[in-house]
Amino acid sequence: MALINDALSSLLGSGESWDWFEHIHPASFRGIPFAVVSAEGVFGRRQAVHEYPYRNTAWVEDLGRGTRKLTIRGFIVHNSLAYDAPDVITQRDSLVAACETEGPGTLIHPTLGELTVSVPDGGLRVLESVDNGRSFEFTLTVIESGLKVFAITGSTQAASLVQANWLRTGLMAATKFIATVKGEIRSVTQTIKTLRNTAAFWGNMVKSTANEVTNLSNVLKSTFGSARYGRYNKGTVGGGVSGSTGAVNRTADTDNYAGLVNQKMAQAVTGRAELLALTATFEGVASVDAFPVDARAIIDAVISFSGSVEEKIRMLETLASYRNTTFYATSGENSVANGATILLCVLSAGALAATAANYEPSSYDDAILMLNRVCDTLDEVLLMAADAGDDDDYLNLLQTRDALVNAYSQKGAVLSSLTQVVMPTSLPALVLANRMYQDGARGDELVQSVGPRHPAFMPTKFKALRK
Repeated sequence: MALINDALSSLLGSGESWDWFEHIHPASFRGIPFAVVSAEGVFGRRQAVHEYPYRNTAWVEDLGRGTRKLTIRGFIVHNSLAYDAPDVITQRDSLVAACETEGPGTLIHPTLGELTVSVPDGGLRVLESVDNGRSFEFTLTVIESGLKVFAITGSTQAASLVQANWLRTGLMAATKFIATVKGEIRSVTQTIKTLRNTAAFWGNMVKSTANEVTNLSNVLKSTFGSARYGRYNKGTVGGGVSGSTGAVNRTADTDNYAGLVNQKMAQAVTGRAELLALTATFEGVASVDAFPVDARAIIDAVISFSGSVEEKIRMLETLASYRNTTFYATSGENSVANGATILLCVLSAGALAATAANYEPSSYDDAILMLNRVCDTLDEVLLMAADAGDDDDYLNLLQTRDALVNAYSQKGAVLSSLTQVVMPTSLPALVLANRMYQDGARGDELVQSVGPRHPAFMPTKFKALRK
């Protein structure tokens, strides 16, 4: 019998070792105290039940943890011995005001402790009667609430999430690299030599691809709009039109064309000179700690260029494809070289995702092509990190990839669908716009979408907005 009592005491708690009453919290809502008679909670999972014809069972889709709903039955009383409070009328008015206050409030639950909750319509029911006298009974129903952290409703918010993941990826990759290399150091001189060899090969790739980003033609095309400066321009100055959505940009033209051109040319030249200086510093790296810092400085310089996003993506895609094929005699040198290669590829791939998040596709098909192109590069770097057993870089870069896919899902949601158009003969863009949309002003939109050799001779087969 003693063994059974000991077992029950260990499961249920005994009066000597655990006092249930000592673990009860004084109940209150927004600082208004009250006494509790009973409390009830509703818990579970949110689910969508899918039923199909001629199937006896349903498929239940899990949608995450359900919203917690709590119901408290309590009372407030005049001259209470359980809590300090004014007269019962004042207590009632204070509790009503607390429940009618906008926004979530803090509820001290007797057993669950502090919770952030919201009171729905009709959540507070107060019972007053002659039998109860100076005591008012009430029922309080609340819903557990939290911050608005998961509601991503546009591509701008989704792109900011990609940026946040990229910043975390770069920081964690640098920390991981320093720890790995310092753990493999056998000779400081040889380690620095290995890092310089890696920096030299990667730096040559930076120099060879820098011309694309800082190309003056690309810089000017990304500055001026198509409405004033021709259909091959994709900027905003002077206005333009989107071939994918038909949205018209009416940005005012510049009053000083020559000054704006000189400014953009100076920015391109200065940016290239800054990039070459950073590359020279990186190639002459003198410490393990400086290697990731200098590499990150080059990546940041590429991202901050004033050139077109397409050229930045192409450059970062090339840098992320770097592979170190140099033979090293010792395993320590191989480990250092592999760690440096993974660091450079992870930084380039993360920056590629962050830059691609700011890319504005010209059509739904263009968005799919760009997403697949960037994801292919990210997958190659992810595979390289996984093969090396670099779990931290793999997981961080994978989260960046997931955020990019979500951002492009938001972009694709607002892009108009395209349809195949077949005409018996070549017609001008104005005629086609009037025939398809009954609006000749949408001719520029067709030119941007189709990209003909000349607006007066549109191809007989092309894709354009459905309506």
